[in-house]
Amino acid sequence: MEKERLADSLPLPFETAFFKKEDRSLPPFQSFAEPENVDSSADLAADKEDTFEEQFSKNAAEVARALSESVGKPSHGIHLDGSMWWKEVGVERRPDGVVCKWTVIRGVSADGAVEWEDKYWEASDRFDHKELGSEKSGRDAAGNVWREYWKESMWQDYTCGVMHMEKNADKWGQNGKGEQWQEQWFEHYDSTGKTEKWADKWCSLDPNTPLDVGHAHVWHERWGEKYDGLGGSEKYTDKWAERSEGDGWSKWGDKWDEHFDLNGHGVKQGETWWAGKHGDRWNRTWGERHNGSGWVHKYGRSSSGEHWDTHAPQDTWYERFPHFGFYHCFENSPQLRSVKRQPPPPRK
Repeated sequence: MEKERLADSLPLPFETAFFKKEDRSLPPFQSFAEPENVDSSADLAADKEDTFEEQFSKNAAEVARALSESVGKPSHGIHLDGSMWWKEVGVERRPDGVVCKWTVIRGVSADGAVEWEDKYWEASDRFDHKELGSEKSGRDAAGNVWREYWKESMWQDYTCGVMHMEKNADKWGQNGKGEQWQEQWFEHYDSTGKTEKWADKWCSLDPNTPLDVGHAHVWHERWGEKYDGLGGSEKYTDKWAERSEGDGWSKWGDKWDEHFDLNGHGVKQGETWWAGKHGDRWNRTWGERHNGSGWVHKYGRSSSGEHWDTHAPQDTWYERFPHFGFYHCFENSPQLRSVKRQPPPPRK
């Protein structure tokens, strides 16, 4: 296995280049979006999810390739660029009966400035538990450190016969100045139609870094959604940022959430807020109550004196079912499904 090939497959630039070219601007806030227009964020979440699923497919293929290429190959070597690598393979038997086959590849550049470790594994039991995963980490002489972890699994609940599929990823990086970023993703599906998805991202820069007006040293972004499989759903987003201003911090953010039952009855609500370094604050809240009558109760207020409370004729729209559900996930996971079950123990 060539290390150059593996490096090209990393989905995000964990190495030094990331910290030289990072975008210091904030993610797009919905700060002054009209309440009835916040549903446009659903398209953004869908685009992110498509990218997430594509990356999982690539990661699964890479794990399958790494494990298959490890059989009967040398355990160490030197690349043409002078970098050295070492490989270990093994089998772990977990207490719950799951057997895990793994490969670890460690390496160091010719000048000793970069070190890395890549681990790949697949696991299964005698029944329907199957798992694929990898973990990559490294560091360099400039003080940059990075780590990437992802795993996908499937199993059946034999008490009720429901199949489950789960995917999660965690990526983190830090440069020599202590600036960090991290993003985490999670998805869970079951064959009854229940679905849960969420993502959590944050980034922090050196508080002494000069920034343009409106930019921040720390930002966070979270979003998530749940579906009960019957037509009810919940969604939320929460974004906020922090800026160092010498003798204090200013902060601002935007969030919204919605909750609907299978009959289309529910609430949409949100808040935009700002807090200055001297304790001054401002916020605006808004809400919509939907009851299936064809009229929507809209209300809101702000700390600067704004206030509204009206009823308006309006159709109710919300996402009753995920556009990517259990059977999409099942069909999109051929490598995971191809993991072989463990044979039964020999009879005595």
